[in-house]
Amino acid sequence: MNRIIFDLDGTLWETSDAYIYSYRKTCKELNISEEEAGEGKSVLSFLGVKLEDVLKIILPSVKDRQMLGQMLLGNVIEYLIKNPQTYSKDIFSLFSNLSKKYRLYIISNCPRPLLDAFYKITDVRQFITDDNTIEQSDKTHAIRRFTDDYSERALFIGDAQTDYESIENHDMVRFVYASYGYKDCPRYDYYLKNLDDVPSVITDAVTMDAILKNDRYQVISNKDSRITLIEKKDSYYFGFVEINNIEDMDAILKSIKEIINDKPLYGPVNGSSWFDYRIALNEFDFKLYPDCLSNQKILEKLMDSGFTVYERYASTLSHLNMKVWKKDKKVKLPADYSFKVLRGEDCFKNVEEIFNAASLNFDDHIFYGKIDLEQFKEIYIAGLKNCNPALMLIYFKDELVAFNFCYPDPENRFFVEKTFSIAEKHRNHSVLRKLIELAYEEVTRLGYDKVLFHFQNEKLKTMQSYFKGLVIRKKEYGVLKYQNEK
Repeated sequence: MNRIIFDLDGTLWETSDAYIYSYRKTCKELNISEEEAGEGKSVLSFLGVKLEDVLKIILPSVKDRQMLGQMLLGNVIEYLIKNPQTYSKDIFSLFSNLSKKYRLYIISNCPRPLLDAFYKITDVRQFITDDNTIEQSDKTHAIRRFTDDYSERALFIGDAQTDYESIENHDMVRFVYASYGYKDCPRYDYYLKNLDDVPSVITDAVTMDAILKNDRYQVISNKDSRITLIEKKDSYYFGFVEINNIEDMDAILKSIKEIINDKPLYGPVNGSSWFDYRIALNEFDFKLYPDCLSNQKILEKLMDSGFTVYERYASTLSHLNMKVWKKDKKVKLPADYSFKVLRGEDCFKNVEEIFNAASLNFDDHIFYGKIDLEQFKEIYIAGLKNCNPALMLIYFKDELVAFNFCYPDPENRFFVEKTFSIAEKHRNHSVLRKLIELAYEEVTRLGYDKVLFHFQNEKLKTMQSYFKGLVIRKKEYGVLKYQNEK
């Protein structure tokens, strides 16, 4: 996403006072009676409407529409030059900074002289790649042209439903609703409280595009709350939940249910790593715990709206008890299996092999999203290189079929079981017990008496399941599912 398109009136500057002033002055100059002129504020109902359409309705007694248009426009510009009112504290700096990363465009239903007046007042013309006024084309054609027939992703920032409707391809052009502007808009992707917040909204949109670059998605918003709906082949996922007012959720959930029709809906999902796809069912906090959605009111709203818990996961801090594991009963793997243990920097020599195994092993989990090798490296190497990790690998012939990735807590409080993974067809007693044995030996070798288990499926046999009676603290996560009753 490298293109930002701005509407003009109501988005970049405040022009309502200028229109009232112009209307009253024009009526006075044309000797229009107060009865015919009416309230000056009535002209505000035409904000955002093309001048040529306004002239067909306003002051019907004036036959010379061209003259009337020139007078109204001239008086608006006169007022704005004397009383510049942009929505930004420093619009020059805003556009200057944005132009360093993005191509900037302005489109307007206003005539060219009004845009020229804006440039004169703000001096931002130097930062604008291109612009479009009503003399050239309507907003729909301008957006298409600025995005190369929708081959380039972009944001369009406007303040009216007509701005949203001017976008033909909402997959390629996301709409940012400037809520401070003139009009109401019930449908939008991002909510802008004030113009100076544009950089943070752009960051949100760019981040979402980067994470969901291979997915078809739409942002369902209500005021400054939103949920992202991601379309899969046979189902939908929802996530990136940002609810600032719990009451906003009703309209959002209604829209989502209308869109999914009778397909199942899973979620929530956040980020593109396997460990972000969850919702907190009960909460406590630890360093090194995966982030999660932990607002109980949001969970209750979802459950009241027909969602059920589809899968349940848990992270636990447990005591290590020698009675749990009999060290004298060594596990023997069948003849076709072998294993090895790597420590420290050696753990990162097998990154691609582990990535391929993990992609296969987690593939049967409904909510795990695909990530690429570079994202995998960022998750497993960037943050963990300094943790002195250990990696247990089990092979079937020459194929890696199971691994356990673990490390000591950097603050030396406990041992962390990060990822425990076995390919589905190799989930037998011997492989499971061997992985646990190798991890247990590592824990006791380092002298820890507590183990922190990360995000393990409570339905499956894992190392965590051997410590159920020794739990100190527990944090649960769930994958929710909604199925339309139709």
